[in-house]
Amino acid sequence: MEQHSKHPANRARKHARFSVLAKVIIHNEEQIFIAPLDNISMGGLFVEKLISLELGNRVKVIVKSSHFTQPLQASGTIVRVETQDRVGSAVQFDWVQNDFEAILRKA
Repeated sequence: MEQHSKHPANRARKHARFSVLAKVIIHNEEQIFIAPLDNISMGGLFVEKLISLELGNRVKVIVKSSHFTQPLQASGTIVRVETQDRVGSAVQFDWVQNDFEAILRKA
């Protein structure tokens, strides 16, 4: 797992981002998608290639990786959809499972 702490924009972030080889199962009330994870933090994640969900959609996510002792679960809101240089969607969490941080830090 790679931490993005050296990136200048990351110094201003509330939570450190981590790159982990993982897949994200992400769904709203109507659709479910599986997409590769770009990065994750205690505050949210960026999912590569997924641009089908609209800005402001409420979603639930499950992140599965061999680096985690168990899948991570969270819910949040789509806060950014990128379609230019980097293609994907950003989710800002409003809830994470109790042991989310411990599992993330052990990876």
